[in-house]
Amino acid sequence: MEFPVKILASPAVILLLLALLLVMLHQLRPGAAKAGSLLLFLLIWGATTKPLVDQLAAPLELQYPAYDKTAHPQPLQHIWVLGCNHQDSHFLPLTSQLEPCSLARVSEGIRLWHQQPTALLHFSGRIDDRLTEHSEVARRYAIAMGVAPDHIRLHQQPQNTREEIQSLLAATGQDHVALVTSAMHMPRTMRWVAFYQQMQAKRGQIIAAPTDFSVRRLHHELKPSHFIPTVTAISALGYVHYEYLGLVLQQWQMSANTTSAQNTEASSGVPDLAQPE
Repeated sequence: MEFPVKILASPAVILLLLALLLVMLHQLRPGAAKAGSLLLFLLIWGATTKPLVDQLAAPLELQYPAYDKTAHPQPLQHIWVLGCNHQDSHFLPLTSQLEPCSLARVSEGIRLWHQQPTALLHFSGRIDDRLTEHSEVARRYAIAMGVAPDHIRLHQQPQNTREEIQSLLAATGQDHVALVTSAMHMPRTMRWVAFYQQMQAKRGQIIAAPTDFSVRRLHHELKPSHFIPTVTAISALGYVHYEYLGLVLQQWQMSANTTSAQNTEASSGVPDLAQPE
C-alpha cells in the first residue's frame, strides 16, 4: 500500500482525528461532546487491551494452523519464506539484524528445513533503502543456524507479497511447497496464491506455514491482568488494521487484474492467463 494511505488509515491517526472532532464538537454541542469523550475513552481502552485486539486478529491469524509434518506426509521440495524487514546497523549481532517479523519467519523456515533437509529453502523480498539485500541477511542467518548453503535460494527482485507469490509459482511449478509468513499476513498471501494459480493454471500444492503469531493465548486462558492496556496491544492493533485494509485493496487489485485479462482475451481471441500484472 502507498505510504500516504498507510499513514492516513493507521489507528493512531484515526483516533487523533476523532479527538480533534470532539474538540470541535465541544464548541457546538457540549453535551454530545461529553458522551463522545466517554465513547472515545472506551475505544482507546479497547484498542490498547490485548484480549480485545485479539478478537480482531483471530479471524486472520487462526485461519491456517501451524505446519505439522504428520498432517502432510508427502515430502516438501521447497520451503519459501516471505521477507519482512531488517536493519543494516553493523554493531548489531546477526540475530538482531532481522526485525522480529523476519526473525520469526526465517526461524520457522529453518525449523522446517531441519525436518526435511532435502528441500530447498527460499528467501524472497527486497527493501530499496537497505545497503544489504534482505534475502542475503536471511541467508547468512540460516547458514549460521546450520542450513546447508547449497540448499538456499535467494529471490531479490520481488518488492511486495504479490510479486513474491508470482516468483514462487514461477520457481516451484507443480512441486510441494511450505509457504512461511506471519500468521496475520497469511490470509492475504494465500489469496494471492489461489488467484495466480487460477490465472496461470498452476496446480502445485502450496501449504501454509504461519508463524509470528500475535494471538498468544486462547479465551479460557485469560486473566483480569490481561485487560490492562499495553504497548504490545497498540502494535498488534496497527498490524490488524493494516492487514484488513490490505485485504480490501487486494480485492480491488484482483478485480482490476481480472477485468484487464478478460479485455485482453476479448480483443485478441486468445486467453492471456500467463501475464499477471
